[in-house]
Amino acid sequence: MEVFNIVKLKLFHHRFEGSGEKNQPVWYSVDIPHSLNLPFYPMFVNIVKQQHGDDAEIMLEELLHQGSTSREILLETCMTRMKVSVKDQGSVDADKLNSVFEVLISRSYIEKADDLLPESGEPPPKKCKTTGGIMWRVNTQAFFNFMRDTHIVEFVKNRFDEGASEVVSVILTLNTQICGDMSQCSSSVTYDQVLHGLKNKNPDLVNFAKSYLDILTDSDLGIVKLIDEYGGGSYLINFANFYQEFAKHHISSIVRERFGPKCHRIFAIVLARNMIEQKQVSELALMPYKDAKELLYTLYTENFLEIQELHRTPDFSPLRTFYLFKVPLEKLTLKLLDVCYKAIFNLMEIRKAKLDENSRLVDKSLRADAAVMVATQRGISPNDLEDMLTSSEKQQLGSCMRLVKRLDLGEINILDSITALTHFGTSQTLS
Repeated sequence: MEVFNIVKLKLFHHRFEGSGEKNQPVWYSVDIPHSLNLPFYPMFVNIVKQQHGDDAEIMLEELLHQGSTSREILLETCMTRMKVSVKDQGSVDADKLNSVFEVLISRSYIEKADDLLPESGEPPPKKCKTTGGIMWRVNTQAFFNFMRDTHIVEFVKNRFDEGASEVVSVILTLNTQICGDMSQCSSSVTYDQVLHGLKNKNPDLVNFAKSYLDILTDSDLGIVKLIDEYGGGSYLINFANFYQEFAKHHISSIVRERFGPKCHRIFAIVLARNMIEQKQVSELALMPYKDAKELLYTLYTENFLEIQELHRTPDFSPLRTFYLFKVPLEKLTLKLLDVCYKAIFNLMEIRKAKLDENSRLVDKSLRADAAVMVATQRGISPNDLEDMLTSSEKQQLGSCMRLVKRLDLGEINILDSITALTHFGTSQTLS
């Protein structure tokens, strides 16, 4: 029974999937995509906090912690947590929490969790209490869509300018299509809709909207597509093309960081030409043949390049064979994804070890911050309080927190790479 309850708990947290008919054996499998979303949870919470405030942050944290739950239980849990953290319990407003819940539903950050459990005659686990009502869960795809739109705007801004990114941002804002994992394009918007959106967001760009749209649609990137010229034109964002360019950008950045600018230059040439001979690489890279050869084979031994043989004669003679270098994007993407997930795990372990090592100082610092907060509420100056940390403890704690901050920043950068590489694989499958 204990194992059965654990399985059901995993189902509520979307770590397992169950399939089967009533009164028949149920087959379970690990829900790998949902399990790999776990490192993104802090980013989801931060997005909600920035958009909708602290109450929405607490609500999303509790829903992520519970996996799936009813509205009544979620609001009750949030009320209890807020009463513990707020001195004036009368300031905790249930109506406000209800309105926050409705806002999260309207933004599709929360969705109904249907068919969580396969049909069977077993009771639900004790840790997964229900009220018989509608069950709700976090819609991770809505957060990934928001992150995708943010990446598109930043990518266009870096490739063109801020005006072009504003135009793209308006098209994405007007996108009314609910895009799932396999969606390749946004919904189409007309030129008049773009102008109306720019008038509300940035009126100075209205006169340049057509020029920006022409530049974006004529670009080789293929992110913005013109699908109809009637009435000024209709436009859409091609997500598949964006993720291909975004992934190439991340892979090139990895090559630069790992092998240096010269290797990056050679890698960019091979990537742009698809397949190219060794002699052509040295000529286009403007470097000696010997140096280009050494760098090419460095990338080849690290599996960033492959060699394609083209035989001119049926005897497969090496003297009459062209050896062309190419970038194996699909294989390279899978390899880098594996490295990224291992790096995420290592960063989490290092951060946990450092915080455990300095747990006494961290707890002491939290108590000191709580004392300062209480003193401020009572009208007492924090300067009148006795310092709970010595100078050496402050120095040790500061060093630990700086390291943790660097680890957090590194984790964010790796998560961006994971997002790009994962969706590149999806776009390749659909194209």
